[in-house]
Amino acid sequence: MASKTIDRNSLMFPGKEYVSSNIYWEPGSYFRFFDPDAKEVILAGDFLKTQNVAEQMEKDSQGLWEITVGPLSPDIYSYSFLIDGIRILDQDNGWIKPGVTRTENMFLVPGPGAEFLQELPVPHGEIRIVYYYSSVLNEIKRMHIYFPPGYRTSAESYPVLYLLHGGGDYDDGWISIGRANLIMDNLIAQGRSKPMVIVMPVIWTLTPPLSSELRQENNDLFSESLMKDIIPFIEQHYRIQDSPENRAIGGLSYPNILPDVFFANIDKFNYIGFTSNGLSSERLEYYQNKWPGRIASKENSNRIKIWIGDGLNASTYAGYKNLAEVMPEYGYHTTFYETDGIHGWPWFRRYFAEFSAYLFK
Repeated sequence: MASKTIDRNSLMFPGKEYVSSNIYWEPGSYFRFFDPDAKEVILAGDFLKTQNVAEQMEKDSQGLWEITVGPLSPDIYSYSFLIDGIRILDQDNGWIKPGVTRTENMFLVPGPGAEFLQELPVPHGEIRIVYYYSSVLNEIKRMHIYFPPGYRTSAESYPVLYLLHGGGDYDDGWISIGRANLIMDNLIAQGRSKPMVIVMPVIWTLTPPLSSELRQENNDLFSESLMKDIIPFIEQHYRIQDSPENRAIGGLSYPNILPDVFFANIDKFNYIGFTSNGLSSERLEYYQNKWPGRIASKENSNRIKIWIGDGLNASTYAGYKNLAEVMPEYGYHTTFYETDGIHGWPWFRRYFAEFSAYLFK
């Protein structure tokens, strides 16, 4: 099957400039932090152009540290201060980006190009927080579920996307940070995406943060629970089209969890989307040895569509590049969306928007 490269600027949504109810700044803005006793103040944020790079702030005679950033493209960004090596939140900004091991502040730069993730005057779906019993783990677990506009009042059944959060998040990550519900509302209103149910389970079967030695156990348990607990629960309780052609899986890059689940259950999904992650050649060899012939199967390659998005400056780029090159060689219809971004939420949201617009068509 042929692969397809999408132009990195294809996502921009035309429209008016909207001002969100959230905290927002102009495209060129300054950060200030007052601490006359600090020896060093560093600004860290996902608006910087290089992965894992921070900016040194300058101190004036009164002890006020300041730096000017921008111009920034319209989007939502996160940031924090490092005061003599200790991470500090901005106490004057209550918009918080939650996380497993770290929290940061967030802000919005409004304008053309950011409308797709804002609250626009369109029909809106709903988010439900659902608790369920996991027989695999013998405990109660939680997930967030997005239902598209019209679900409550219709008798229609919907395709479903199982969307995995990243290693720094919980099951609310794609809502509280990723704004997946607003992105879907806007895409559906524009006719760019099919209405679908999105299931966002917590991936942690062991208590995070995990050492590298426990990752495989966590991933294997989650894969088993997805098949035995989560998917049966969803298909029993909600109006879901329960065939592989109406079932997708995708999401973020906790090491190998997405391909671990997918290749273990390759007959259950027709779509997989890598929103800023990929697959090393060593890991691909691991799957080939574990399931001989599964990846090379023509039955699978003729049926499954792979979508991959990542950035040239992302820490995950090498794995993305390998995956984007290898899977077409096995005959898989592979679409890859390449940007110049880093590994961060301003890019994850765009990859999700492109992937969800691609599904079930």
